[in-house]
Amino acid sequence: MLSRIANFDDLDPLAQEPSIDLTMIAPGQAIAGDCDLIILPGTKNTRLDLEFIRSQGWDIDISAHVRRGGHVLGICGGYQILGNSVSDPLGLEGPAGNMPGLGLLNVETTMLAEKHVRRVEAVHAASGQPVCGYEIHLGTTEGPDRLRPFAAVQGRAEGAQSADGLICGTYLHGLFTDDRFRTAFIAGLGGQPSTLRYSEKMEQTLDALAAHIERHVDVTGLLRIAGCR
Repeated sequence: MLSRIANFDDLDPLAQEPSIDLTMIAPGQAIAGDCDLIILPGTKNTRLDLEFIRSQGWDIDISAHVRRGGHVLGICGGYQILGNSVSDPLGLEGPAGNMPGLGLLNVETTMLAEKHVRRVEAVHAASGQPVCGYEIHLGTTEGPDRLRPFAAVQGRAEGAQSADGLICGTYLHGLFTDDRFRTAFIAGLGGQPSTLRYSEKMEQTLDALAAHIERHVDVTGLLRIAGCR
Protein backbone atom coordinates (compact mmCIF):
# COMPACT_ATOMS: atom_id res chain seq x y z
CA MET A 1 0.00 0.00 0.00
CA LEU A 2 1.92 3.00 -1.26
CA SER A 3 1.35 6.28 0.54
CA ARG A 4 -0.10 7.81 -2.64
CA ILE A 5 -1.53 4.66 -4.17
CA ALA A 6 -3.59 5.09 -7.35
CA ASN A 7 -5.80 2.74 -9.36
CA PHE A 8 -5.75 0.21 -6.54
CA ASP A 9 -8.83 -1.43 -8.07
CA ASP A 10 -6.35 -3.06 -10.47
CA LEU A 11 -6.02 -5.73 -7.79
CA ASP A 12 -9.74 -6.40 -7.22
CA PRO A 13 -10.03 -9.29 -9.71
CA LEU A 14 -7.16 -11.10 -8.00
CA ALA A 15 -8.96 -10.77 -4.68
CA GLN A 16 -11.92 -12.63 -6.23
CA GLU A 17 -9.81 -15.63 -7.23
CA PRO A 18 -10.44 -18.45 -4.70
CA SER A 19 -6.89 -19.82 -4.90
CA ILE A 20 -5.20 -16.45 -4.29
CA ASP A 21 -4.53 -14.88 -0.92
CA LEU A 22 -4.16 -11.19 -1.78
CA THR A 23 -2.63 -9.23 1.09
CA MET A 24 -2.40 -5.44 1.13
CA ILE A 25 0.74 -4.65 3.11
CA ALA A 26 0.05 -1.68 5.37
CA PRO A 27 2.68 0.80 6.59
CA GLY A 28 4.69 -0.63 9.45
CA GLN A 29 4.31 -4.22 8.24
CA ALA A 30 7.01 -6.30 6.60
CA ILE A 31 6.47 -8.09 3.30
CA ALA A 32 6.08 -11.80 4.00
CA GLY A 33 9.03 -13.91 2.96
CA ASP A 34 6.88 -16.73 1.56
CA CYS A 35 4.83 -14.76 -0.96
CA ASP A 36 4.90 -15.73 -4.63
CA LEU A 37 4.39 -12.30 -6.18
CA ILE A 38 4.90 -8.71 -5.06
CA ILE A 39 2.85 -6.11 -6.92
CA LEU A 40 3.83 -2.45 -6.85
CA PRO A 41 0.67 -0.59 -7.89
CA GLY A 42 0.21 2.83 -9.42
CA THR A 43 0.98 6.00 -7.50
CA LYS A 44 0.09 9.67 -7.75
CA ASN A 45 3.73 10.60 -7.06
CA THR A 46 6.47 8.16 -8.03
CA ARG A 47 9.43 9.82 -6.33
CA LEU A 48 7.64 10.38 -3.02
CA ASP A 49 6.52 6.75 -2.97
CA LEU A 50 10.08 5.64 -3.71
CA GLU A 51 11.06 7.47 -0.54
CA PHE A 52 8.12 5.89 1.26
CA ILE A 53 9.13 2.36 0.21
CA ARG A 54 12.63 2.94 1.55
CA SER A 55 11.33 4.45 4.78
CA GLN A 56 9.30 1.26 5.38
CA GLY A 57 12.26 -1.00 4.61
CA TRP A 58 10.25 -2.57 1.82
CA ASP A 59 13.13 -2.12 -0.61
CA ILE A 60 15.09 -4.61 1.53
CA ASP A 61 12.13 -7.01 1.64
CA ILE A 62 11.68 -6.80 -2.13
CA SER A 63 15.38 -7.42 -2.78
CA ALA A 64 15.30 -10.48 -0.51
CA HIS A 65 12.20 -11.74 -2.29
CA VAL A 66 13.96 -11.43 -5.66
CA ARG A 67 17.04 -13.26 -4.37
CA ARG A 68 14.76 -16.15 -3.37
CA GLY A 69 13.45 -16.31 -6.94
CA GLY A 70 10.19 -14.47 -6.29
CA HIS A 71 8.22 -12.58 -8.91
CA VAL A 72 7.62 -8.82 -8.96
CA LEU A 73 5.12 -6.87 -11.08
CA GLY A 74 5.16 -3.08 -11.27
CA ILE A 75 2.12 -1.32 -12.71
CA CYS A 76 2.51 2.27 -13.98
CA GLY A 77 4.21 4.15 -11.13
CA GLY A 78 5.22 0.79 -9.72
CA TYR A 79 6.93 0.06 -13.04
CA GLN A 80 8.83 3.36 -12.81
CA ILE A 81 9.90 2.54 -9.24
CA LEU A 82 11.43 -0.78 -10.36
CA GLY A 83 13.89 0.95 -12.71
CA ASN A 84 17.34 2.41 -12.15
CA SER A 85 16.22 6.01 -11.80
CA VAL A 86 13.33 8.46 -11.98
CA SER A 87 14.17 11.88 -13.38
CA ASP A 88 11.82 14.85 -13.02
CA PRO A 89 13.58 17.73 -14.83
CA LEU A 90 10.45 19.91 -14.92
CA GLY A 91 9.53 19.47 -11.28
CA LEU A 92 6.15 17.92 -12.10
CA GLU A 93 6.00 15.90 -8.87
CA GLY A 94 7.89 18.29 -6.61
CA PRO A 95 11.33 19.91 -6.79
CA ALA A 96 13.12 19.08 -10.04
CA GLY A 97 15.71 16.33 -9.68
CA ASN A 98 16.70 12.73 -10.15
CA MET A 99 16.20 9.81 -7.75
CA PRO A 100 17.59 6.26 -7.87
CA GLY A 101 14.96 3.57 -8.27
CA LEU A 102 15.04 0.04 -6.90
CA GLY A 103 17.28 -1.08 -9.76
CA LEU A 104 15.38 -4.30 -10.45
CA LEU A 105 14.72 -3.42 -14.08
CA ASN A 106 17.40 -1.97 -16.33
CA VAL A 107 15.33 1.02 -17.41
CA GLU A 108 15.18 4.73 -16.60
CA THR A 109 12.12 6.98 -16.39
CA THR A 110 11.90 10.66 -17.30
CA MET A 111 8.81 12.61 -16.27
CA LEU A 112 7.33 14.66 -19.10
CA ALA A 113 4.50 17.17 -19.13
CA GLU A 114 2.37 15.23 -21.63
CA LYS A 115 -0.02 12.83 -19.94
CA HIS A 116 -0.84 9.54 -21.66
CA VAL A 117 -4.53 8.65 -21.34
CA ARG A 118 -5.94 5.96 -23.62
CA ARG A 119 -7.64 2.60 -23.88
CA VAL A 120 -5.29 -0.16 -25.00
CA GLU A 121 -5.63 -3.56 -26.64
CA ALA A 122 -2.44 -5.55 -26.25
CA VAL A 123 -0.97 -9.04 -26.42
CA HIS A 124 0.85 -10.37 -23.36
CA ALA A 125 4.35 -11.37 -24.45
CA ALA A 126 4.82 -14.34 -22.12
CA SER A 127 1.49 -16.08 -22.76
CA GLY A 128 0.39 -14.72 -26.11
CA GLN A 129 -2.99 -13.88 -24.60
CA PRO A 130 -4.86 -10.73 -25.64
CA VAL A 131 -5.47 -8.20 -22.89
CA CYS A 132 -7.49 -5.00 -22.66
CA GLY A 133 -6.46 -2.18 -20.36
CA TYR A 134 -5.78 1.53 -20.21
CA GLU A 135 -2.89 3.94 -19.74
CA ILE A 136 -2.96 7.06 -17.56
CA HIS A 137 0.51 8.29 -16.66
CA LEU A 138 3.21 10.91 -16.97
CA GLY A 139 6.67 10.10 -18.23
CA THR A 140 8.47 7.74 -20.55
CA THR A 141 10.56 4.70 -19.64
CA GLU A 142 13.46 3.43 -21.74
CA GLY A 143 16.39 1.05 -21.33
CA PRO A 144 17.80 -2.38 -22.26
CA ASP A 145 15.07 -4.37 -20.50
CA ARG A 146 12.56 -2.76 -22.87
CA LEU A 147 13.96 -5.17 -25.46
CA ARG A 148 12.01 -7.81 -23.52
CA PRO A 149 8.57 -6.16 -23.48
CA PHE A 150 5.75 -7.11 -21.17
CA ALA A 151 3.26 -6.79 -24.01
CA ALA A 152 2.80 -5.61 -27.58
CA VAL A 153 0.39 -2.79 -28.40
CA GLN A 154 -0.35 -2.64 -32.14
CA GLY A 155 3.16 -3.93 -32.80
CA ARG A 156 4.72 -1.47 -30.34
CA ALA A 157 6.72 -2.88 -27.44
CA GLU A 158 5.15 -2.05 -24.08
CA GLY A 159 6.71 -2.45 -20.65
CA ALA A 160 9.82 -4.42 -19.75
CA GLN A 161 11.04 -7.69 -18.25
CA SER A 162 14.24 -8.79 -16.58
CA ALA A 163 16.39 -11.38 -18.35
CA ASP A 164 15.06 -14.18 -16.12
CA GLY A 165 11.45 -13.03 -16.53
CA LEU A 166 10.89 -12.69 -12.78
CA ILE A 167 10.60 -8.89 -12.79
CA CYS A 168 7.99 -7.24 -15.03
CA GLY A 169 6.82 -3.68 -15.48
CA THR A 170 3.93 -2.28 -17.49
CA TYR A 171 2.00 0.94 -17.91
CA LEU A 172 -1.24 -0.98 -18.51
CA HIS A 173 -3.95 -0.65 -15.87
CA GLY A 174 -6.97 -2.95 -15.67
CA LEU A 175 -5.02 -6.02 -16.76
CA PHE A 176 -6.63 -8.46 -14.37
CA THR A 177 -10.20 -7.64 -15.36
CA ASP A 178 -9.49 -9.54 -18.57
CA ASP A 179 -10.31 -13.17 -17.78
CA ARG A 180 -8.01 -14.56 -20.48
CA PHE A 181 -4.96 -12.65 -19.30
CA ARG A 182 -5.65 -13.23 -15.61
CA THR A 183 -6.01 -16.98 -16.16
CA ALA A 184 -2.74 -17.16 -18.11
CA PHE A 185 -0.88 -14.96 -15.63
CA ILE A 186 -1.93 -17.00 -12.60
CA ALA A 187 -1.07 -20.26 -14.38
CA GLY A 188 2.34 -18.82 -15.29
CA LEU A 189 3.03 -18.36 -11.58
CA GLY A 190 2.11 -21.98 -10.91
CA GLY A 191 -1.28 -21.05 -9.45
CA GLN A 192 -4.74 -22.47 -10.04
CA PRO A 193 -6.95 -19.99 -11.89
CA SER A 194 -10.70 -20.32 -11.49
CA THR A 195 -13.55 -19.96 -13.99
CA LEU A 196 -14.33 -16.48 -12.63
CA ARG A 197 -15.98 -14.16 -15.16
CA TYR A 198 -15.08 -10.88 -13.55
CA SER A 199 -17.16 -8.52 -15.72
CA GLU A 200 -20.25 -10.67 -15.23
CA LYS A 201 -19.72 -10.72 -11.48
CA MET A 202 -19.32 -6.94 -11.43
CA GLU A 203 -22.59 -6.47 -13.34
CA GLN A 204 -24.39 -8.81 -10.94
CA THR A 205 -22.97 -6.92 -7.95
CA LEU A 206 -23.98 -3.53 -9.36
CA ASP A 207 -27.48 -4.80 -10.20
CA ALA A 208 -27.87 -6.11 -6.65
CA LEU A 209 -26.68 -2.78 -5.24
CA ALA A 210 -29.10 -0.84 -7.45
CA ALA A 211 -31.99 -3.08 -6.38
CA HIS A 212 -31.04 -2.61 -2.71
CA ILE A 213 -31.01 1.18 -3.10
CA GLU A 214 -34.37 1.19 -4.87
CA ARG A 215 -35.87 -0.85 -2.01
CA HIS A 216 -34.65 1.47 0.72
CA VAL A 217 -34.29 4.91 -0.88
CA ASP A 218 -36.79 7.21 -2.59
CA VAL A 219 -34.83 7.37 -5.83
CA THR A 220 -37.56 9.31 -7.64
CA GLY A 221 -37.56 11.90 -4.89
CA LEU A 222 -33.77 12.24 -5.02
CA LEU A 223 -33.83 12.71 -8.78
CA ARG A 224 -36.56 15.35 -8.41
CA ILE A 225 -34.49 17.27 -5.84
CA ALA A 226 -31.46 17.03 -8.11
CA GLY A 227 -33.51 18.51 -10.94
CA CYS A 228 -33.31 15.38 -13.07
CA ARG A 229 -37.08 14.87 -13.16
